[in-house]
Formats: sequence, C-alpha cells, structure tokens
Amino acid sequence: MQTHKSKILKAVEAHGTPSYVYDGEQLVHNYHNLVNALPDCVDVFYALKVNPNVSLVKLLRSEGACTEVCSVTEMEIALKAGSTPQDIVYLGPCKKDYELKRAIELGVFAIVIESETELYRVSKFAEAAGKVVEVAIRINPDFSAKGSPWKMGGRPTQFGIDEKHAVKNFGSYLKVPHVHIKGIHVYNGTNILDAQSVYENSKYILGLYEQISEKYQVTFSMVDVGGGMGIPYFPNQVALDIDEFRSLMVPLFSDFHKKYPNTRIIMESGRFIIGTAGYFGVTVNNIKVNHGKTFVVTDGGTNCHSASAGAGRVVKRNFPMENISSDSEKTKEYQVAGPLCSPDDIIGRNMMLKETREGDVLVISGSGAYGPSSSPGLFHSHGFPAEVLVYQDKVHLIRKRDTSASIISQQVEVDFSKEVVLQ
Repeated sequence: MQTHKSKILKAVEAHGTPSYVYDGEQLVHNYHNLVNALPDCVDVFYALKVNPNVSLVKLLRSEGACTEVCSVTEMEIALKAGSTPQDIVYLGPCKKDYELKRAIELGVFAIVIESETELYRVSKFAEAAGKVVEVAIRINPDFSAKGSPWKMGGRPTQFGIDEKHAVKNFGSYLKVPHVHIKGIHVYNGTNILDAQSVYENSKYILGLYEQISEKYQVTFSMVDVGGGMGIPYFPNQVALDIDEFRSLMVPLFSDFHKKYPNTRIIMESGRFIIGTAGYFGVTVNNIKVNHGKTFVVTDGGTNCHSASAGAGRVVKRNFPMENISSDSEKTKEYQVAGPLCSPDDIIGRNMMLKETREGDVLVISGSGAYGPSSSPGLFHSHGFPAEVLVYQDKVHLIRKRDTSASIISQQVEVDFSKEVVLQ
C-alpha cells in the first residue's frame, strides 16, 4: 500500500472521508494484465456490477474493454462511457419489460436469456419492434466451479436454464421466431484464485458449446465462458498466478478458435480488474475503551463498505487495513467501527494498527469491487461516500458524496391536510 499512500492522502485531503479512492494506473495495469494473458481471439468484458462508476468504465473503455451489464441503468452508463451496443452483453435473472425493450431498441450484442419465459417475452417484443433480436442462452451447468466461495452454477439457483433441460430443448429454442440464438453463456462462480479452476470451468463450457452445436447442427457466433477471477483479501490467500493462467488459457482458447473461427469468445471480469485498484478511506472520530477492548469509531462503516464487515460470509475476516496518517512505530490492537447504531457495524476486528489518534485516516485496500454498489448507503441516512479517481497525477471527483439535501430531495412529502381520493 505504501506506493499508493501519497495518492490516497492527496484524494482525502481534496475531498474528505468517507471516500473510495481509485488508482487509475493500477486499474489500467490490471486490465492489460488480464488481456495479455489471453489470446487475441478472446474479448474481455468488464462487469459493471462490481463498480459501475461512469468514469472508471470510460477509462477501461478507452483501453479497449467491452461491457457486461445487468440493468438498464448499467446499460446507459456503458453507453455514456463510450461503449457501442455491439460491445454490450445484457444479463440478469429479472429483466423488466422496459429494460428488454431498451436493449432491443439499442441492438446490443446479446441479450442473455435466463429462462424459457424470458425467451418468449423477447420474441414478443422483437415482433412488435419488427426486429430479429440477438440472444444467448444462459445455462446453469451440471459442473460446479471449483475454488469459488460463491457458486452461481452447478446447483439450484435463479440463474439460467439447467444444463440437461437446456440441451434437451435447445432445438425448440432455435425455432422461436424473431430471435436469433447466437450462442451460450455460463457463469459458474466468483473470486476464484486458482488458475486450474478457471481453466477447467472454461474447458467445460467450450465442451458444452460443442455438444450443443454438434447435436443441433448449428454453428454459433458467440460463447461466453464467464470468468470469476478473483483477488486475495486475507493473509492465507494467494493471488491468481497470471503466468499459470496464461499457460493454460492461451492454448485452450486458441485451439477452440481454430475450430470455430467465427465464434466470438467472451470472458467477463470485474473484481480482478478493479478490486486491487480501489481503497476505502475513513477518518477516526473518537477512540474509547469498552469492556477491555479499544474501539476506534470512524465516519464510514458497513453502510459504505459492507463487504469489509463480512456481509455474505459465514466466517468474518478482516480486509487489509492501515493507518496512513500515523508515523508511530508502536502498534496496538483496535476494533474499528463505523458510525451506525448497529452492533454489526465493525469493519475491522482485532486489527493491529499503528498507534492511532483522533483525526487519523484509516484505509482499507482491496476495495475496488462491490464497495458502494453492494452497501446499504441509506442506512441511518448517512448516504453514499464520495468516489475519487487519481490518474496521471490528477485528482478527479467521480461521485459526489450524498448530503442531507440530496437524500431528502428524493423523498416526497405528503400534505395530509389535503383530501386524498383513491383512483
């Protein structure tokens, strides 16, 4: 973290805390680190769900990244950031009618179909629009991704059509009018740190593509193997070996491309690209001893960074944290809390930090992915933190911090003195 310390301090001095600070150079490096580990026949799609800030998406887009979106708002962000419809794939288990109609209007590269019901809905909307719509079928495979703490396939989930059913009925999908099925999509799991696991997952999906292609005598024009590459958060975790990843994935995809040269190979990534490029900064408000434990109370907690507090995990472990204000050589154990009236608002348990004082800035690294996008920012009406990009020695505010006025402005006050007539 030391190499990024000055960038974070500069951002915090300019825009205060709580705030997310992103290192633009690290973000670009992470993206190219992945791209360079794959053959040219593979397109990397950045998954906006991990962090949809338009400036970050724009920076990645300027480097060549395509975009994967899960809502109409993410779709509009991708467009604003410079993505073309042909470099957007749209997925998600619940696409509303107006979202599907917007995707059809734009002509995105593929609407990823999550159910047979959705397939027929798209067909109906396509007919009304006078179009043939490009879609891909999402399959929930029998194969479960090894090495993933959060498995999204290989077991009962709300995602996709289960493999046996999909393979058996794919012929009927191909006959649905007003849609063109251009391929398949499979996403098995996330935060995978083992290259061999990503390889086995991808190999299985490519094999599934071939199985369906041969059974129904059709050559598809896309296959989306998902991705799920992760970053280490905890001391016992080791980063994905990118050299091993390259040695496994290049021949796998290259051989497939030779056999199916007109099939676009898509690999999605979000956490791997942006996770290590993001930091969460908070300021110490007060320090106290309670029942023998020293508590450091800060201005940002689970409302801003629920992931660091262990949301979604059975075993709650600490993200890396550092006091970047202190020059003390002494360390001390602290419980790091946020501002909420909730016993769960602890973002660091038994943390060994440099001796800490009121006003010091604490920083949690590995915070680029699923920070504000998955946190309950309106808890206690504190609002969402600022987001700041440091790139090429310049500090850019890329999301304004919520204020009391901005939060209240979204609420509608009813005048109860007036008679309300139900329609």
